[in-house]
Amino acid sequence: MEGRAMDLNELYFRHQVSVARAASALTCEARYAHRGLAAGYARRIADLQSGSEIVALAPTTLPRPVRGRRSH
Repeated sequence: MEGRAMDLNELYFRHQVSVARAASALTCEARYAHRGLAAGYARRIADLQSGSEIVALAPTTLPRPVRGRRSH
């Protein structure tokens, strides 16, 4: 994941995987770790939905204009 931001679909997927792994964890430590990951993903999802991460993501997600071409 280095070098790029996760989109909402990927965050939702990782959240659900973490929730499922927490539910099936064999130890308290594993359950705690997976719940922590799920909580972190939930915070990132909430930040994206509230717009607080949009400024940080905009430069990497918006298409850049191609120089030398004119749109018709």
